[in-house]
Amino acid sequence: MRKKMLTLCVLLGTAFVVNAQNVKEGYHNFTVYRTTKGNAESIAKMKTLLQQQEQLSPKQVTNLQYHLGRMHEEIGDAENALVYYEQSLKGEANYTVLRRALGFIYLNKTKAFVKQMNEASAAKNAIANANAFSKYKEMVLKALPHLEKYQACEPDEETLTIITNLYKSIKDQQSIASLPNRLKTMEGNCVTLLDDE
Repeated sequence: MRKKMLTLCVLLGTAFVVNAQNVKEGYHNFTVYRTTKGNAESIAKMKTLLQQQEQLSPKQVTNLQYHLGRMHEEIGDAENALVYYEQSLKGEANYTVLRRALGFIYLNKTKAFVKQMNEASAAKNAIANANAFSKYKEMVLKALPHLEKYQACEPDEETLTIITNLYKSIKDQQSIASLPNRLKTMEGNCVTLLDDE
């Protein structure tokens, strides 16, 4: 009985080493194909690798999640892109490319509510307009922190104009006035490239 237990332990240990080696090899392969444009095959490979995340470092998991989000976004699947981007954000909240991506996905989601507000206004339906505005504001408030972080790290006039116009659209002049101070506070802690190790 004891001999059988030892044999089982050796076999399980060997299986773990082989599996760990496969995960290491799988991650190495990922570092090669992660730069390709989003496609179903690469997404499937990355999801399989992500299922074994307990054998990867936290930085590797963050990297996988980001690239899964990016690939989903590239194939037009914004909902799944959001899921993986939000997971990656937990691993590296200061990654500027990720912040930009999240900001613009949420910003894009506001378009449906703008359309609803316009339709409600044309129909003179104040209740529908208020409901659409409430949903619009919710998406704007999700977009703004990401856009602000991106602006703090990679300042440009276009993003600054978008941020300012979003605050105007939700009638928040106070946040426009305090924006320079918030950007100054965020500017020193920026990550421009995700590490693997």
